[in-house]
Parts: sequence; C-alpha cells; structure tokens
Amino acid sequence: MTAVKKWNSIKNKKSKVWCGCASLLIVMLLSACTNPALSGDQTDNTPPPSEPPGVSAPAQDTPVSNGTEHEATQPTAPAVQKYYNYFVDHHTLVDNRVFTINENTLQDDVIYFAFMNTEPAEGTSANIRTQKQVDDVLMKYFGIKPKRYSTGISSMTASGDVQMGSVIEDVIRVHRLLLKQLTDNGNGSYSAVFKLYQIQTDRVLPDLDRRILEGDPGMEVYHTQDVKATFTEIPEGESYYLKFSEFTLIPREGPFASPPQETDYLKKVSRDELKSFHGLAIGMTLDEAKKLLKLPEGAYEYREDSYADYTLVNADGWSYTFRTLPKEKSDDKNQYLMAMNIRDYLDVIFRDIKLGDAYEDVIKKFPSGQEEGQLPGSPDSYFTRDYRFASTLHNVDIFTGDVHIAMLFGRYDTLAWADIYSTDY
Repeated sequence: MTAVKKWNSIKNKKSKVWCGCASLLIVMLLSACTNPALSGDQTDNTPPPSEPPGVSAPAQDTPVSNGTEHEATQPTAPAVQKYYNYFVDHHTLVDNRVFTINENTLQDDVIYFAFMNTEPAEGTSANIRTQKQVDDVLMKYFGIKPKRYSTGISSMTASGDVQMGSVIEDVIRVHRLLLKQLTDNGNGSYSAVFKLYQIQTDRVLPDLDRRILEGDPGMEVYHTQDVKATFTEIPEGESYYLKFSEFTLIPREGPFASPPQETDYLKKVSRDELKSFHGLAIGMTLDEAKKLLKLPEGAYEYREDSYADYTLVNADGWSYTFRTLPKEKSDDKNQYLMAMNIRDYLDVIFRDIKLGDAYEDVIKKFPSGQEEGQLPGSPDSYFTRDYRFASTLHNVDIFTGDVHIAMLFGRYDTLAWADIYSTDY
C-alpha cells in the first residue's frame, strides 16, 4: 500500500519543509530576484578555490577527436583538458545558473547572464547596465538580443538603462563542464556534449578539479545533467572565446522510464500520467526510486525532525522529496515520494507541457473542473483553480484524486515551474 493511500485516513498538514520551500520561492519572485545571490553589494565573482585554474590552449591548438569530420567521437585528453580549463577560467559564464538558450529562454536568465558578465557602466551604480552592454555581451556569446529589458528581476530606468532589482553578490553554486563527446562539423564549428557538475560552494573540495578530470566515481554525485552545445572559437587578442549557436541542458543518458503522453486533452488528468522523466510516481518508496534514479548514495540528502524523516535528491532537472509517515501516527520507517518539483527540466512534463510554455497554450491541454462539493484527496475528485496574485504572478492548480499539480506562471504568463505532490504532503 502506498503512502498516499495510508495517509488518506490521517490527513495531516503539509510538511514544514514544503511550506518553507514554497514560501521562499514566491518571496524570491516578489523581490525581483530569481537567485539568492542577487542581493547586497556587488563583489568579485570568484569561485572558491579548488586548484589553480589551468591556462586554456589558444584557438589554433584545438585538439580534434579521433575520427573523421561530422563523426561524434570520444574526445582526446588534450581536448577534455582544454575545454574544462576554459569554463574554469571563464567561470562567470556558468556561475550560479546554467540555462538553455533558445526561443523559449526565460528573459530573467538572459538578463542575469548579461549582468554576470559585464561591469557597471562608468558613473553608474552597481545594479545598472546600459542596453548596449546587455546587447553586446549576449551577441558576443550567443548571437541574440533580449526580447525585453524589463523582466521579473530587472526594469528600465528613466534614462533607458537596465536596472536589476538587486545586484549580484557572490558565487553560491559552482559549475564544471567536462567534455565527453566532440564532433568537428567541418565548417569551423564544433558540436559537443559536456557532463555538468553542480556543486554548492560549501561543498567544494580542495582537489575537486583533479578528481573530476581523473574520472573519480565519487564526483558523480555532482553530475546532475548534461549540456549539448554547438560553438565556434572566435579569436580575441592572443586568446579566444566560444560563441554558441546551441547551448541546451539535457538529461543524463540512461534507461529511464518516462511515461507516454496523453493527447486527448478532453480527458481529466490521471494519476498514471504524472510520472517523472525517471519513471517515479507519487507514493513510490525511496528504495524503489533508487533503482530507477541510478545515482550514487552521496546524491541523497537525509534529514529528520520530530515530525518525520526526509530524503531530498535532485537529478536531471527534477527535485524529489521523500518522507516517512508522521512519527506520532505511524511506526512505518519507509519513506515515500511526496513531492516532485520541476525547475530546470526543459522537456515535456505531462501532456506536452514544458517550462516556458505560454499560459494560453497550457490551459487548453486539460479540462477545467468545478471545486464546489469536492475535497482534495478524494479518490474520484477532479477540480481546478486558476487565479492571479501579487499583481504579476499567475497560478493554476489541478487536483486529481490524491495528487495536486501546481503550475506557476511568471510576469509574462509563461510557465516558470511546476510541482506535483500528494494532497497529504
């Protein structure tokens, strides 16, 4: 019997962990800040030391993988070292946040990148950039300009400059990119796949870089996603920089069991649809989930308090929260999946809905249902809520049986994140 069924008779309040996380995320949006690093006075954005960063090889020394043009192959050791060093030396390109660049990219991310990779215009405050600065740095690295300068984290000044709600203080998350596949496209560009390692600054080890480059299995706990990129090396003085025509976050390779997508949008959303990319579903035990996630033990964060025991884990853009039944109500030591949070996963979540989709497109993909006379958690219940709050935020909830789907749309009515959790959580 799953935890969801067991908890239908208990009907406890949502856990303190969920309430705290939800409140924090909403506060971040309301304060025009999509990252905890955006506060205080701007300081030097230098990552914590691991080892002295290597010196990237000049552009003309690009090592080509063993194979012919257009053939994706295992990269040579010099190529792996070169591009690893490049992202260490140019760490502001990937500090704190790594995001996909395409037509659906959240403009908050675009503006954040521009501020991370420019300095305040002369005579202006730390949270000011000119439109030209923003345009130039985005054109340099991605060949794009922002669709708008006023976003959830920025606004326009009376003089036409771009102003952040808060300024970047320091690095809270270090990212490392390790080349695992390289293709010479034959036109001066390269296509590559990188392993993405995400490390909180308080967990950075003194020999982190050496261990990643040497393939230490213990470092796989930090390997959360991959990056698919197409780039050209552009000479710049005696060095070079990478200009990207593609930069896409992709899940790790693996035999994961993502569910088929329902295409009849007149049908009520069913519990069977709501499985994650890895095949996890609300109510699954932690032991069952570990067999599907295929992560090292160090990837799991264990917590406990007087109410329950918890396990948190992030993988491929999905965040999972497991929890025991309330200790005062049950002696069951099993932990059950009670919440799935989607913040960085860019593929289909359910019914071909993706982060970045417009509200008017999302709302067409499931029927509405009246709440009157229905209770969350009842086996046959189905109802929806659609409401705005805090003037710029828009929330859509779907209650289907014992599962609750919450979708938050940002300032421009595009899907910012989605949560799937038990109504007993």
